[in-house]
Amino acid sequence: MGKGNIVVVIGAAGMLGRDLVPVFEPAFERVVGLDLPDIDIGDIDSINKCLGRYREPVVIANLAAMTDVDGCETRVDEAYRVNGQGPANLAAFSARNGHFLVQISTDYVFDGSKHSPYREDDERAPMSVYGKSKEQGETRVRQVIPDRHCIVRTSWLYGPHGKNFVEAILGAASQRDTLEVVDDQRGRPTYTQDLAEALVEICKRRLVGTYHVANAGDATWYDFAVEILRRGGLSRVEVKPINTEKLGRPAPRPRYSVLDTSLFERVTGMRLRPWQKALEHYFTKRRKGT
Repeated sequence: MGKGNIVVVIGAAGMLGRDLVPVFEPAFERVVGLDLPDIDIGDIDSINKCLGRYREPVVIANLAAMTDVDGCETRVDEAYRVNGQGPANLAAFSARNGHFLVQISTDYVFDGSKHSPYREDDERAPMSVYGKSKEQGETRVRQVIPDRHCIVRTSWLYGPHGKNFVEAILGAASQRDTLEVVDDQRGRPTYTQDLAEALVEICKRRLVGTYHVANAGDATWYDFAVEILRRGGLSRVEVKPINTEKLGRPAPRPRYSVLDTSLFERVTGMRLRPWQKALEHYFTKRRKGT
């Protein structure tokens, strides 16, 4: 097989992975999807055993992560093992074997103190264990495999194959006439299917460096919830804006984590559609049961 025509997706059973693999399959000669228990990225022996069969350069797309932001606050060791040491292990394996590593990261590596969209080279200052562990993963990848990696930061992911904010809001609205949703955190809702299309381009080109990829436009969680209910035909449900303090979640979140995606757009010529249009597509597929 030609160089780079094999893509190994780690975390293939997750929300993003289940959208990514079908999008990748027409674009590459071979796509291999892996997840627990077949591979544990926090265990270098597991990586060697599972990936050691690939004797020629491949692209490894690492989607595996501990994404329970509040859970990371109490399961600190596990968060760093998966989100920090896991990418380091994959980077070391890739460096030894000539592979190219794509690492998915997050807007939560920023503290939210900025008032304009975050660029790739802005200072990272994560506040939560989740953000800190993901930032550690980024740093280790850059150190270990500087010339054969791409770090892709994205934000506020939702998709049809897992727990997500859209379904949480719809579920709550089916049981209550009034919802309270945070209105002082702003970011870019991102649809997994659109991110998957962007990742195809990144893997094909083997883009080196750090790129921000998210749907166009920004919103607060309140804005997002209002649009979800409108698209879902549940506008009768009242949504009340509240502040972060009232919500009282264990992990701190950045108040502003809008990502500047202009570098990715300039390099690839791709621009992800507005988040409202992506949400419309989500509902279209949802109604069809696909």
